[in-house]
Amino acid sequence: MTKRNDPKDAWLLDAEVQYKIEEINSRWEVSLVFIDTKDPKHILIKKIGDYRSKRLAEVYARNMQQTAAKDIRGTQKVNKDDYNINSN
Repeated sequence: MTKRNDPKDAWLLDAEVQYKIEEINSRWEVSLVFIDTKDPKHILIKKIGDYRSKRLAEVYARNMQQTAAKDIRGTQKVNKDDYNINSN
């Protein structure tokens, strides 16, 4: 059994929480994406469920995002420039 309050997981308390919805085998799978605000390359993706319609998946995803986020107002943000994305 894993330790419940592992110090390695303390970054999750200040993580930005996003959601991802994908269609897999005619079902809409919802995953939460936790992004470390101090190191944006440190992420955790956790599958939370699958639904029969995209609309149900979106409603559930938004609800779970607000529940999982420490800051429900959504002010915990990662600087998008930290990723060095080249659009060429």
